[in-house]
Amino acid sequence: MDTKFGLLTFSTTHQAISTNELLKSKQEFETSIISTPGKISAGCGMSVRFNYSDKDAILKLLADEDLQFQNIYVGTRVGVRITYELDD
Repeated sequence: MDTKFGLLTFSTTHQAISTNELLKSKQEFETSIISTPGKISAGCGMSVRFNYSDKDAILKLLADEDLQFQNIYVGTRVGVRITYELDD
């Protein structure tokens, strides 16, 4: 079974932690802070993983709260293999 998820990358660790805390404080979002995968180049080593179906609501909340992020990636897991693509 394929699993699709979103990954936010950040320039600083502070941005990653602040974003994760904000999203965790909202009951509707399920997120986790993870080490940025080696396949992805990012400013810091932490990323926030989230349900990709929540992307639009998360982006709106981050804009409303003026929280910055570097990029959004779409992760796809097929079996044990995970691939990442930069989201448009």
